[in-house]
Amino acid sequence: MNLKRLQAFRAVYETGSVTAAARRLHMTQPAVSRLIGDLEKELGLQLFARQRQRLVCTEDGRSFFHEAERALAAVDQIVDIARDIRTLKGAHLRIVTLMIAAFGILPAATKALIAMHPQARVSINFRDVHDMTDWVATGPYDVGITVLPFDDPRVECEPLATVSCVLAVPKDHRLAQKRVVSLRNLAGERFLLPSSPVPEFGAALEAVGVPYVGQIDGPSAFLGCQLVAQGLGVALIDPFTFSAASRLDIVAVPIRPAIKLSFGFFFPVNRPRTTLVNSFVKATRLAVAATG
Repeated sequence: MNLKRLQAFRAVYETGSVTAAARRLHMTQPAVSRLIGDLEKELGLQLFARQRQRLVCTEDGRSFFHEAERALAAVDQIVDIARDIRTLKGAHLRIVTLMIAAFGILPAATKALIAMHPQARVSINFRDVHDMTDWVATGPYDVGITVLPFDDPRVECEPLATVSCVLAVPKDHRLAQKRVVSLRNLAGERFLLPSSPVPEFGAALEAVGVPYVGQIDGPSAFLGCQLVAQGLGVALIDPFTFSAASRLDIVAVPIRPAIKLSFGFFFPVNRPRTTLVNSFVKATRLAVAATG
């Protein structure tokens, strides 16, 4: 039996009006009338009689409604289930990431994801690069964000963005007004170091003969920016983190030669990507594009 015909019948039965039923179903009045007529032909019953410009359910119509009510309730439940699947109500996304990506990329990406799927739940955890693969390949996490290259046969990687890093300095620092800072000019500066080393930073400074050493190290680039704002040193950071920290009393200065960092996603090879994972990838790309 045609579902639309049943829905039209219920709407007319409950409102007593084709006009009201059409508004409820977001259909035209002729379309509702046609569905009711088709249902009557299919059943061989007169379901409604017209009295004073109003439809009144016949005895056969009332009997049919009481029998069809259970079927209609089941249809409503199926529609609700389909809506929950479509909106990902109750779905849970588990993300693991490096600290370097956590504060610059993930807040905006999570906001974009929740805008797409308001019912979804998100968990974010930080891990050292050496532990991240296990958390996605064999653990409970669905997707990770890391610095590329990231080679492990248990995961597949997908590029996200390649960016030029900047030098974060206090606004009153001697280098703050420069358009570009040469890495050689950093000799003698006190660096604020990430606890998890970024090989690209040390290699770039070593190439120009500048030691990459500091008195203070911390778990995140964002904390490094906060320490810069306190005048405790300078920090090499990615532009996403600086964007998150831009309200602090610091400035970002381009550096030469450029230090490039490539960020990317990684996924377990033995699990298909869910709708929520694919939405997260899309949301992250939108957030990165907006930052750039």
